[in-house]
Amino acid sequence: MSHSGRVDATPAQESRERGPIVGRLDAVTLLLAVGFVAAVVSRRPSTLANAQFWAEDGALFYVQARELGFPAALGVPYAGYLLTMPRLVASLSPFLPLAKVPLMFNLVAVLTQALPAIYLASSRMRRLGPRPLRILLGLLYVGVPNVATVQGNLCNAQWHLAILSFLIVVAAPPRSAWAAAFDVTALSLGALTGPFALFLLPIAAAVAWVRRDRWAMVRAGILLLGAAVLPFTLAASARPQSIGGLGASMSGFCRLFAFQVVGPTFRGINTSVHYLHPPWKMPLVSYAVTGVAFAALVHVFRRGGLEVRCFLVFAALMLAAALANPAASSVEPQWVVLQRPGSPPRYWFIPELAITAAVVSFACTASRAPSRLCGAALVGVMLVADLAYWRLPDLPNRGFARYVAAFEALPVGARMRIAIPPNWTFAITKTVRD
Repeated sequence: MSHSGRVDATPAQESRERGPIVGRLDAVTLLLAVGFVAAVVSRRPSTLANAQFWAEDGALFYVQARELGFPAALGVPYAGYLLTMPRLVASLSPFLPLAKVPLMFNLVAVLTQALPAIYLASSRMRRLGPRPLRILLGLLYVGVPNVATVQGNLCNAQWHLAILSFLIVVAAPPRSAWAAAFDVTALSLGALTGPFALFLLPIAAAVAWVRRDRWAMVRAGILLLGAAVLPFTLAASARPQSIGGLGASMSGFCRLFAFQVVGPTFRGINTSVHYLHPPWKMPLVSYAVTGVAFAALVHVFRRGGLEVRCFLVFAALMLAAALANPAASSVEPQWVVLQRPGSPPRYWFIPELAITAAVVSFACTASRAPSRLCGAALVGVMLVADLAYWRLPDLPNRGFARYVAAFEALPVGARMRIAIPPNWTFAITKTVRD
């Protein structure tokens, strides 16, 4: 254990894990990569077995790739920011039969979702601790509960790309051309996909200040360029505003944090419905859970290593931004909608992972045996919750195969509307290429 609270690998472990060149995938990492991809698929096998478009995947990325083409669609912002990674993938879709496009989208989404776990298990994250610890973190990441719609679709792959971007920012410097190319490519995509560059930039600056190596400066520079683009995309594509307003309050925040972030990490789901009666029960539990959780997070932040501290700050920035400007409803107060079970899980994904990382860090670095045992027990509770809610419900079946058959029977120039999950539709015109 290091003086900073990080669990360091021993020199022998680090030497075995590196192999001949740090950053090159060794046989163990390749095996783990296959395992993590299989684990992601196992949470919802129909992602590949019955592939469908999901929301913006069809109505935005596929339609605009067909109608605008490449590279015109690449520069079109949506909800205030660029979505470079999914649009790059979608740029290939006009060259595929309609029946194959959702499968291609979902395959990329699954691989993107697995990449952070694979990266954690590789030698690139050896500073975080020995490989078994990092495999545990990868499993907890893959199995994080209460995030059903942030699973296996191209639209929400940006959240997993944000986690990968964070790991690249805090990773050991690459020692091979392949590792360097991967870092630059993945981080560039992350910087130009969603708003994440703005929240990763202070993390990259802090890492560069502490480590003072060339690669830390390069990573910060990439994120600086991504953040510099955001004011222009925000001006070109404003986010929709709810007529119901924000509806923010301290009691609302405690209820959100207790039942959407902390509770599901250990229970698997939002259990707020169990505390509605009597009326005093919900405020009491939410304030108590929030207070205890904040005290524990401050303790872990003070004792944790650089990587853990940076992730807690990143998650806090993400949660603050999400609650300041959410898009949960167009008519109701935003925070009222966010408090309900089943509210958009993308807002809780990274904060849940921060709670998970904090618990694992506490279990590994607590100075006293009883504290370490308590931390280990909490890790066990998280694993049980992940397993209990591992299998995610299938998406609503909108009969995509029937739409494909009907589309293929259309004459060139005819237009058809297709229904996709959750409750979206989009229209496309039959072309000679189809």
